[in-house]
Amino acid sequence: MNFYPESGPVYTGSIARSLSLVPAKIPTILLALCVFFSAGVFTLTYGLEFVTLLQNIASKFDLYCPEISIIDGDATIREKQPYFVELPENFKFKIVIDTRKNPTPKPLSHLEANSPGLVLLRKSLILKNGEEVSKIKLDKFPDLTINSQTLTSAISNYRAMILLILSMGSLVYYSITKVVQTILCSVAISLLTRYRSIPFNFGKCFKLATFIILPATLVDLILRSLDILNNSQLYIYLSCYAGVMFWLVKDLVTDSSWQKTPG
Repeated sequence: MNFYPESGPVYTGSIARSLSLVPAKIPTILLALCVFFSAGVFTLTYGLEFVTLLQNIASKFDLYCPEISIIDGDATIREKQPYFVELPENFKFKIVIDTRKNPTPKPLSHLEANSPGLVLLRKSLILKNGEEVSKIKLDKFPDLTINSQTLTSAISNYRAMILLILSMGSLVYYSITKVVQTILCSVAISLLTRYRSIPFNFGKCFKLATFIILPATLVDLILRSLDILNNSQLYIYLSCYAGVMFWLVKDLVTDSSWQKTPG
């Protein structure tokens, strides 16, 4: 960094170079904190919304599907079969229930060739996705009755487990995305330093990339926590990230140019 008083320019040191010289454990800890905080905020904001969404879907089960009983591995319903579940038009998915002992025609024949679908038979559940077909035996299920009331109760009882699964999934997601983002930024800085003949190894580039991602992550966490500017959060994150990266890279290039200046 430098400034220019009346007596001439005075060199005060480079922030980028100083950050690249910190112990390796500091940027590692900062990157880990970015991952954990991002996963935590995501779970607390979107996780609770997801549970609420599941409860809303479960509460409407009776509107689309009859009550299903599974006893000793046998599924039964009271309605006439085969029963075709009428889902909203935007759902490109077909559900057929036929728990008769000898259904005719074969329930799978009701599914379109290349469309996904589900068929509930007396002793099994068949899932179809294109040409892939998987079968689940109902004898693995405990005795239960499936309707809106039992589903909403189950979601409420397993709310903590659902949030735990979401938090683990978001932790894996942010671990991958933050690390990949930092590595790509490190590569970009490394290529620039090579182009400018700046003596800067990849380890220093990685440290600098870690500090670049920190302000953008903090701003993103604040916006998500306060639930503001929802439609602009991604753009603000990218703008903050690009701005900090430009500032530190420019500082590094300026520092290198200063050191090469004679006198």
